[in-house]
Amino acid sequence: MKNKEMAKKILILTGGPRKKLDSFLEPIKRLGLDVFLASFCDIHFFADNSGNKLSIKVGSNDLSDFNLIYIRMVGKRLEDATLVVNYAKERGIKIVDKLYEDSLFIPSSITKAMEMKKLADNGVSMPPTYFGSLALIGENSATLLGMPYVVKSTSGKKARDVWLVKDKKEFEELYNTLREREKEGVCFFAQSLVASSQRVRVLVVGEKALGAITRPTKWRKTFIEKQNGEFPDGVKESIFPVPEKYSELAIRAAKATGLDISGVDILEDDKTRSLYVIEANAAPSWNLIKKDCQIDVEEEILKFLSSKL
Repeated sequence: MKNKEMAKKILILTGGPRKKLDSFLEPIKRLGLDVFLASFCDIHFFADNSGNKLSIKVGSNDLSDFNLIYIRMVGKRLEDATLVVNYAKERGIKIVDKLYEDSLFIPSSITKAMEMKKLADNGVSMPPTYFGSLALIGENSATLLGMPYVVKSTSGKKARDVWLVKDKKEFEELYNTLREREKEGVCFFAQSLVASSQRVRVLVVGEKALGAITRPTKWRKTFIEKQNGEFPDGVKESIFPVPEKYSELAIRAAKATGLDISGVDILEDDKTRSLYVIEANAAPSWNLIKKDCQIDVEEEILKFLSSKL
């Protein structure tokens, strides 16, 4: 125990190749921290029928050698993540994000349904949302959400699995397109369409909004008017420092979903200026915020992790 307390070692794990973590190398050196970078592919153990508790390893290191484990991204490595999280909990190893402390199987960072429930349970403003089968979405969404509304898959990434439904006929066509995916286990939900021409992404680390960027929304032309016969270009810029109205909401959303490090997406209604959270991402891409806001995100994350030791 004494050696472990003296070591104060941090493990950062990611799904996929370890090189995804290479951007941490330089700030690790600058800060002089003892940090080991690894992939879930490096997790292994051997059961020898001795009756002793298993020692789970990452590379040549026992997981019990670490004081804190930061799971950067689970990806498809859910089984490995479950193994690591439960091993860490058994041995009192701190875990970031904190949502893993209460997760024995599938964390809410993987399921959008649980993410939305946590936001709603904690009173975080979000667009009116309806979760159910495609048949139920088609039956109830027009009444509950109004027209048009948006259909999303719970596994969608980077706005690829998002569809705008303007009328009953469009939904019927969408149903026929998505039904086979639903049979394979993909879940869907619907949300009211927020009249917002810009989306704001806020990067939250701990209880601090490090920086933010704004980007045009997918259906912005639905809400804006043409100028001289053309739609004006959407805005792509940094928002730094982050205004209080965005930072407060983003931090609340991160806390509600149990995330220490999160990319929170916010829509602001163009007319009413009301704010709505549409996502609290547990594995955000921060390259644009790092570049546009001139922030060393990896260094800020390492400082946060070391403060938790």
